[in-house]
Amino acid sequence: MKALSDFMDADEIRGLSSFVPNTREEYIKFSQLSYNLKLNTEVPMTVHIEPTNKCNQTCVMCVHPDMQRTVGFVEDDIAYKAIDECAEFGVYAVHFFFFGEPFMNRKTIDYIAYAKRKNIPVVSVTTNLTTIKRSEIERMVTDGLNSVHISFEGLNREKYAAIRGTDSFDKVIRNLDYLRECKAKHGRDNPWISMTYVRTSETDEEIETFKNLWKDRVNNFHISPQFDYIGRAKIRETQGDVNSEGIMKRSDADRLPCRQLWQRLVVLSNGELVPCSQNIDGELSVGNIRDMTIAEAWQGDKMAQLRGEHLTNRIPKDCVCSDCIDWDWSGKVDSRKKLGRSSIENILKDADD
Repeated sequence: MKALSDFMDADEIRGLSSFVPNTREEYIKFSQLSYNLKLNTEVPMTVHIEPTNKCNQTCVMCVHPDMQRTVGFVEDDIAYKAIDECAEFGVYAVHFFFFGEPFMNRKTIDYIAYAKRKNIPVVSVTTNLTTIKRSEIERMVTDGLNSVHISFEGLNREKYAAIRGTDSFDKVIRNLDYLRECKAKHGRDNPWISMTYVRTSETDEEIETFKNLWKDRVNNFHISPQFDYIGRAKIRETQGDVNSEGIMKRSDADRLPCRQLWQRLVVLSNGELVPCSQNIDGELSVGNIRDMTIAEAWQGDKMAQLRGEHLTNRIPKDCVCSDCIDWDWSGKVDSRKKLGRSSIENILKDADD
C-alpha cells in the first residue's frame, strides 16, 4: 500500500481504484486509503444486506422505534442478487445487518451459507442473539460464518433490561455459551465472536468491569460511541450532549466528507441502496437493486453528486446529511497511529527530498 507521502501517476491511481483486497490487513488499509485519497473505486469494500428491518427490542440509544419505513423481510430475489453481485465484483465483506434483528428472518442463515459458498472472503452478522434457534447457531459454525457481533449492553441484568427494553439477559448467555460449545464440537475457530457495547453514560471503570465479566467468552470487544441519529433516538429526549467517547469529531467547524461515502453501501430489505449506516428511513437512496447493479449504483450520478456535496461542504438543507453529526465514525480505525504535527512535517519534508 502507498504511503501518504508517495506520489502516484495516473496508472497507479487507476490501479488502486480497481484493487481487490485478499486479506483483512489489505482490506483495512485499503478502506482507509480509499477515503483518504477519495478514490473512485469500482465497488464498495463492504456491503450490508438487511434481512429484515423488524426488531424485537427497543434500545434507548437506537433510532429503530422512530423508523418510518414499512417493516418487512427481504425478498429472495433481492438477497441472492446482492450476494451474487458482491461475489462477482470482488466485494470483500458482506454484513447481514442494518436496522432490525437478522434472525427474525428465518432465511438469514441460508443467505449466510450461500454467501460463503460464493467465496466472499468475509461474511458477518450483527445480532442481539435472542431470537436465533439452536440449529441456526450450529449452522453459523458449520456454514463458515466469519464473525458474529453480539449487541449486548450487559453490565448486569438490570442495565441490560433498562437499555434494551427486554429481559433477555439469560437467553443471550445461554446462546453465547452454546455457540462456543458448537465451535469446540466442530473444531472451528470461526465465527470470531465480538461483543458490541454502545456507550452512553458509563464510566471507564464500568466499561472495564464489563470487559472483565465477559472476556473469557468472546474474542473481542467493540465499545462504540453513541450515535446521534439526528436527535431521533429515545435517549436524546432526556440527554444533554450526545456521548462521543472522545473518539468522534462533531462540530461544524471540524466537518469533513462523510467516511461512508467511499467505503460502504447498504441493500435495504426493500431493495433500496443507501450509502449510510444511519439512514434508517432510506431517503438517501441512490437507486434500487431491482433496477441496477451494486456497481452501477456505486459509480452512478447520485453517488457522485452526494460525494461532491460533501467534498465542497455544500450539502443542501433538504438532504438528511445536513443535520448529521455522525460523519466521523464509520470505517474509522481507532488503533492506528495518530499523526501529530511533527509527523506531518516529516512527511512533507520527505516529499520535498
